[in-house]
Amino acid sequence: MNISPVKFRNIENIYKANKMEVKNVDSKRKDTIEISELGKYLNKVNANKEEVDINKINELKRKIENGTYKVDSKALAKKIIDSMKGEI
Repeated sequence: MNISPVKFRNIENIYKANKMEVKNVDSKRKDTIEISELGKYLNKVNANKEEVDINKINELKRKIENGTYKVDSKALAKKIIDSMKGEI
């Protein structure tokens, strides 16, 4: 069996002919990341999860299921207005 030798010269010439010039990249430019307001809010909510009172949540669930939970409409309206003003 006779195997002809590989002609590396031809491959090298093809490589040199197709070689692209490398351009300098501005090395002072750095990648940046910006967290959205929603992301910041979600992080804040997640950070405060230790402050959740599971007993209070269970009590509210029980009252809602029994139909005994009453909403203080004046307090709710005040919270909504304060939230819209950005005071909360």
